[in-house]
Amino acid sequence: MHSIIDYISSHPLAVMAAAFVALLLFYFLFKQLIKLALVLLLIALAVGGYYYFKDPRKTPEAIIQDLRNTREKAGKIVETGKQAYQKGKDVYEKGKELTKEAGEFLKKGEDKK
Repeated sequence: MHSIIDYISSHPLAVMAAAFVALLLFYFLFKQLIKLALVLLLIALAVGGYYYFKDPRKTPEAIIQDLRNTREKAGKIVETGKQAYQKGKDVYEKGKELTKEAGEFLKKGEDKK
């Protein structure tokens, strides 16, 4: 441990280069997440600005109400997505079963010849 501290104190340029490479790696790995976060931040600032310019006194109430509405609608959308997924899964299973039955039917037809 002492040798690592000595190396870091005697080679600050190497430490800066390693930190730069680590940050660059972090950036490329999470580039899409960073872009998404920036876009969401811009949208949040635009919505907040809209409400502030519309009526500065009611801004916090309007934002809180919109957040509640968004949370409720997102919950409904998630529930609809779960139902659609379950329905798709059921259709897949039924198709799999029908394919198996059709294969058995064709096999029986070949055996009769």
